[in-house]
Amino acid sequence: MNQITNRNEQAEGIINLSSRAKKRILIFSHELEPVYYDQPGFISNCKDLVLRHPQCHIKILIQQNENLKKMDHRFIDLMHRLASRIELKLCHEDYRTHPETFMLVDDQGIFLKHTPGRTPATIDLENRRLNDEYQRFFNTVWDQSDYDTSLRQLSI
Repeated sequence: MNQITNRNEQAEGIINLSSRAKKRILIFSHELEPVYYDQPGFISNCKDLVLRHPQCHIKILIQQNENLKKMDHRFIDLMHRLASRIELKLCHEDYRTHPETFMLVDDQGIFLKHTPGRTPATIDLENRRLNDEYQRFFNTVWDQSDYDTSLRQLSI
Protein backbone atom coordinates (compact mmCIF):
# COMPACT_ATOMS: atom_id res chain seq x y z
CA MET A 1 0.00 0.00 0.00
CA ASN A 2 1.51 3.32 -1.11
CA GLN A 3 0.62 6.64 0.54
CA ILE A 4 0.94 9.54 -1.94
CA THR A 5 0.57 13.22 -1.04
CA ASN A 6 1.46 14.97 -4.33
CA ARG A 7 -1.58 15.41 -6.63
CA ASN A 8 0.46 14.86 -9.81
CA GLU A 9 1.80 11.61 -8.40
CA GLN A 10 -1.76 10.65 -7.41
CA ALA A 11 -2.88 11.28 -11.01
CA GLU A 12 0.02 9.15 -12.28
CA GLY A 13 -1.03 6.43 -9.83
CA ILE A 14 -4.58 6.48 -11.22
CA ILE A 15 -3.23 6.19 -14.76
CA ASN A 16 -1.02 3.27 -13.75
CA LEU A 17 -3.83 1.55 -11.85
CA SER A 18 -6.32 2.00 -14.70
CA SER A 19 -3.83 0.49 -17.15
CA ARG A 20 -4.08 -2.78 -15.20
CA ALA A 21 -7.86 -3.12 -15.64
CA LYS A 22 -8.99 -6.27 -17.41
CA LYS A 23 -12.77 -6.24 -16.65
CA ARG A 24 -14.00 -3.11 -14.92
CA ILE A 25 -13.32 0.20 -13.30
CA LEU A 26 -15.62 1.62 -10.62
CA ILE A 27 -15.26 5.28 -9.62
CA PHE A 28 -16.85 7.02 -6.65
CA SER A 29 -16.05 10.72 -6.92
CA HIS A 30 -17.19 14.12 -5.76
CA GLU A 31 -17.22 15.58 -9.26
CA LEU A 32 -14.97 13.42 -11.46
CA GLU A 33 -12.01 15.62 -10.60
CA PRO A 34 -10.16 16.69 -13.77
CA VAL A 35 -6.75 16.45 -12.10
CA TYR A 36 -7.33 12.68 -11.99
CA TYR A 37 -9.98 11.75 -14.54
CA ASP A 38 -9.43 14.23 -17.38
CA GLN A 39 -5.90 13.08 -18.16
CA PRO A 40 -4.97 11.68 -21.61
CA GLY A 41 -3.37 8.53 -20.18
CA PHE A 42 -6.42 7.74 -18.06
CA ILE A 43 -8.82 8.42 -20.95
CA SER A 44 -6.78 6.16 -23.24
CA ASN A 45 -6.70 3.35 -20.67
CA CYS A 46 -10.48 3.55 -20.22
CA LYS A 47 -11.12 3.54 -23.94
CA ASP A 48 -8.83 0.53 -24.41
CA LEU A 49 -10.60 -1.31 -21.58
CA VAL A 50 -14.16 -0.90 -22.84
CA LEU A 51 -13.24 -1.67 -26.44
CA ARG A 52 -11.32 -4.81 -25.48
CA HIS A 53 -14.32 -7.04 -24.78
CA PRO A 54 -18.12 -6.63 -24.60
CA GLN A 55 -18.13 -7.58 -20.91
CA CYS A 56 -15.71 -4.81 -19.89
CA HIS A 57 -17.32 -1.72 -18.38
CA ILE A 58 -16.84 1.43 -16.34
CA LYS A 59 -19.31 2.72 -13.76
CA ILE A 60 -19.07 6.13 -12.15
CA LEU A 61 -20.92 7.60 -9.19
CA ILE A 62 -20.59 11.35 -8.68
CA GLN A 63 -21.79 13.27 -5.65
CA GLN A 64 -22.44 16.55 -7.45
CA ASN A 65 -22.63 17.51 -11.10
CA GLU A 66 -22.85 21.32 -11.27
CA ASN A 67 -19.18 21.96 -12.09
CA LEU A 68 -19.02 18.95 -14.37
CA LYS A 69 -21.88 20.31 -16.48
CA LYS A 70 -19.94 23.54 -17.04
CA MET A 71 -16.57 22.13 -18.06
CA ASP A 72 -15.18 20.48 -21.14
CA HIS A 73 -14.26 17.10 -19.64
CA ARG A 74 -12.70 14.54 -21.99
CA PHE A 75 -13.99 11.62 -19.96
CA ILE A 76 -17.58 12.84 -20.43
CA ASP A 77 -16.90 13.01 -24.18
CA LEU A 78 -15.68 9.41 -24.06
CA MET A 79 -18.76 8.43 -22.08
CA HIS A 80 -20.99 9.92 -24.79
CA ARG A 81 -19.16 7.99 -27.51
CA LEU A 82 -19.21 4.69 -25.60
CA ALA A 83 -22.48 5.06 -23.69
CA SER A 84 -23.24 1.34 -23.60
CA ARG A 85 -19.97 0.62 -21.77
CA ILE A 86 -19.56 3.67 -19.54
CA GLU A 87 -22.35 4.50 -17.12
CA LEU A 88 -22.62 7.48 -14.81
CA LYS A 89 -25.07 8.04 -11.97
CA LEU A 90 -25.62 10.91 -9.56
CA CYS A 91 -25.37 9.54 -6.01
CA HIS A 92 -28.51 9.13 -4.00
CA GLU A 93 -28.82 12.12 -1.66
CA ASP A 94 -28.02 9.95 1.37
CA TYR A 95 -24.45 9.51 0.05
CA ARG A 96 -23.68 12.98 -1.36
CA THR A 97 -21.68 14.01 1.69
CA HIS A 98 -19.66 10.79 1.99
CA PRO A 99 -16.09 12.06 2.46
CA GLU A 100 -14.17 9.28 0.68
CA THR A 101 -13.46 9.05 -3.02
CA PHE A 102 -12.07 5.96 -4.70
CA MET A 103 -11.40 4.05 -7.88
CA LEU A 104 -11.57 0.26 -7.96
CA VAL A 105 -9.93 -1.83 -10.66
CA ASP A 106 -11.20 -5.36 -11.17
CA ASP A 107 -11.14 -7.29 -7.90
CA GLN A 108 -7.95 -6.03 -6.32
CA GLY A 109 -6.71 -2.54 -7.28
CA ILE A 110 -7.77 0.54 -5.31
CA PHE A 111 -7.09 4.29 -5.24
CA LEU A 112 -8.52 5.78 -2.04
CA LYS A 113 -8.77 9.27 -0.55
CA HIS A 114 -10.39 9.48 2.88
CA THR A 115 -11.09 13.22 2.53
CA PRO A 116 -11.44 15.49 -0.50
CA GLY A 117 -8.98 18.12 -1.65
CA ARG A 118 -5.23 18.15 -1.37
CA THR A 119 -4.97 15.24 1.02
CA PRO A 120 -2.96 12.02 0.89
CA ALA A 121 -4.21 9.11 -1.18
CA THR A 122 -3.58 5.41 -0.88
CA ILE A 123 -2.91 3.26 -3.92
CA ASP A 124 -2.78 -0.49 -3.65
CA LEU A 125 -2.45 -2.68 -6.73
CA GLU A 126 -3.35 -5.92 -4.97
CA ASN A 127 -5.71 -5.63 -2.03
CA ARG A 128 -8.69 -7.91 -2.57
CA ARG A 129 -10.10 -7.40 0.93
CA LEU A 130 -10.19 -3.60 0.73
CA ASN A 131 -11.38 -3.68 -2.89
CA ASP A 132 -14.21 -6.04 -1.93
CA GLU A 133 -15.25 -3.80 0.98
CA TYR A 134 -15.46 -0.73 -1.26
CA GLN A 135 -17.16 -2.70 -4.07
CA ARG A 136 -19.96 -3.62 -1.66
CA PHE A 137 -20.35 0.05 -0.71
CA PHE A 138 -20.25 1.12 -4.37
CA ASN A 139 -22.89 -1.43 -5.38
CA THR A 140 -25.17 -0.36 -2.53
CA VAL A 141 -24.97 3.28 -3.59
CA TRP A 142 -25.26 2.37 -7.29
CA ASP A 143 -28.49 0.47 -6.70
CA GLN A 144 -30.04 3.47 -4.91
CA SER A 145 -28.85 6.13 -7.37
CA ASP A 146 -30.23 7.47 -10.64
CA TYR A 147 -28.65 8.09 -14.02
CA ASP A 148 -27.63 11.69 -14.47
CA THR A 149 -29.74 12.69 -17.44
CA SER A 150 -28.41 16.26 -17.39
CA LEU A 151 -24.96 14.99 -18.39
CA ARG A 152 -26.38 12.60 -20.94
CA GLN A 153 -28.14 15.50 -22.66
CA LEU A 154 -25.07 17.67 -23.07
CA SER A 155 -24.05 18.08 -26.67
CA ILE A 156 -21.29 15.87 -27.98
